[in-house]
Amino acid sequence: MKKKNKAFLFLNFLLGIMIIPKSALGFSCSNILLATDKNAYNNNENIYLNGSWELYYDSGFEISYVQIQITNIFDNNLWNSSNYYTIGISQKNWTINIQFLNLTLTNNSCRIFIKLFNYYENFNSNDVIATYKEIISINITKRDFDCELTNFKSDLIYGESNLFNAKFYSGNTSYCLVNETLQCLIRNNDEIIYQTNFTTDNDGMLSFNISTVKHLGLGRNNISFIIKNNPYYLDRTFSYEVYVNKIPVYGEITNFVNSTEEGSLIKIQLFYYYFNTSKKPLENENLKIIIYSNSTLEYEEVLKTNQTGFVNINILPSTFNFEEGDKMFYVDVDVIFNGTIYLENRTVSLSFQIYNFQYHGNYSSFYFVNICLLSILTILFTSIGLKVYKYKKAGFKLIRDITFKF
Repeated sequence: MKKKNKAFLFLNFLLGIMIIPKSALGFSCSNILLATDKNAYNNNENIYLNGSWELYYDSGFEISYVQIQITNIFDNNLWNSSNYYTIGISQKNWTINIQFLNLTLTNNSCRIFIKLFNYYENFNSNDVIATYKEIISINITKRDFDCELTNFKSDLIYGESNLFNAKFYSGNTSYCLVNETLQCLIRNNDEIIYQTNFTTDNDGMLSFNISTVKHLGLGRNNISFIIKNNPYYLDRTFSYEVYVNKIPVYGEITNFVNSTEEGSLIKIQLFYYYFNTSKKPLENENLKIIIYSNSTLEYEEVLKTNQTGFVNINILPSTFNFEEGDKMFYVDVDVIFNGTIYLENRTVSLSFQIYNFQYHGNYSSFYFVNICLLSILTILFTSIGLKVYKYKKAGFKLIRDITFKF
């Protein structure tokens, strides 16, 4: 009986030697390599990860595997690979789309951790080992981007439109913001006068046919394209300035008659017009006419253009206050259009000289008659005086010869 017990104990001892040492010496996870293509990413990129390791265990009474995990700073699991049970040397590659990690970026960035996890369990002893063999820290940020305009005009005239393109891209023009929504705001005098949303196409572009009538105001306008609270891109505002000018008005002298004949009129005809897709006359608008002679204001008048844009100006000679004997004087005429809310101001100035201009007013004939009568009376009294003098000198001897005739 004792011999049987000794044999049984010896057999158990041999089995213990065979099992325990094999378990203790057989399991290992070593020669680990875990690497990413870079240490910082934008959150719409891919992480290219590769890893290798050596795993040994006895699948008869123990289990072990390797798994790749991605966690955030709170140790919440964001992604994990399959479990790799292969005994021996293993090498794997993974492509991880960061967008699928559903990251919450505080202050436009966050940190994640890529870990190589090893699990081991012994069926006999119920020992469990779960440990991270390798950890990589990765910084994730929102992507910055730029905007480029083509065919954009910064100066427009009221009534015009400008079809331009805006391209949004990141880093270089090969990486575009595809199907992203942007807000467009237009301000005039610090007041929002227009707003809308645009969505970029597959080339990261949007087109905007901006109108000075529908979208812009006169003067300075600020156009802003805004991306805000986007999960992948930084908050950015791109601002551009457009100045809308009033429509230019033009004035042409179509007729000018300056006659130096006494009492004649000076006749001037002007044509005012502007362009609004085509040439249009300035209809029924007030013009102020100011006349100077020798830099002295002589006359002001307000006239109105007719339905065809013409205005006729007639200047009377009596308008000018000149001195007798002036052989030449200078005349300046300013014809002023003060503009409207959409039409700009325009002044047409004329300068000319008048030579040998002799003009007598209504009193000239009366003045001439008086001069003639005065001359006749002077001659008459002079003649009588001479005769009286001769008679006195003769001692009144010829008094009998004086005869009064009636």
